[in-house]
Amino acid sequence: MTAISKLRLGLAACCLLAASGCANKEEPAAAAKAADVPLSCIAVLPVLPAADLEDAASPADHKALAEGSQVMNGLLKEVLAGQTKVRFVAEDQTAVSGAGLSQARQRVGKSGCNAALEISLSRYAERVGGDYGVKRPAAVTFAYKLYETGEGRVLCHGRFDEQQQTVMENLLTLPKAKNRGLTWLTAEELAREGLQERLGQCSYLGGK
Repeated sequence: MTAISKLRLGLAACCLLAASGCANKEEPAAAAKAADVPLSCIAVLPVLPAADLEDAASPADHKALAEGSQVMNGLLKEVLAGQTKVRFVAEDQTAVSGAGLSQARQRVGKSGCNAALEISLSRYAERVGGDYGVKRPAAVTFAYKLYETGEGRVLCHGRFDEQQQTVMENLLTLPKAKNRGLTWLTAEELAREGLQERLGQCSYLGGK
């Protein structure tokens, strides 16, 4: 065997070893990603009104967010009805502030649940008008996060942001418009639809 042949053979062996090493490193990562976290129960915190930091929220906006948060607390109990692992943290145990949220998280630890669901509401605008004609459509924006309380690992998260539009304004709304019966939704109806849609995408909350 010539020196060149030996060199080629050595290079081929090195390439095979390198490929084998890379394959072995990828397997544990894929397994960890696919693994589910076993949950004892899920503590659902009261919805937190959170004005958009990019905009100057008026007193009317703060009032709308506070009222909308109360509406969404009721909707959460409706949307998550039948979920045996869900536990709701009492609303009167929290305040609309960072300190209140911190206290609520402490109560999650005492509840025995190893997961918590947090939702922040940054827009809640009621429609101005009726079912078939409006001067201003309803608008709702919220974000949710389901996380494991031990290591803080985020299990599911998502955001809903919609101001209802006509089909003429956006053809992509046609499927939704048909499901809605071509009517203008109230803010509560839009929030219910958003919660069902977003939370329904999380397997830990009974979704896909």
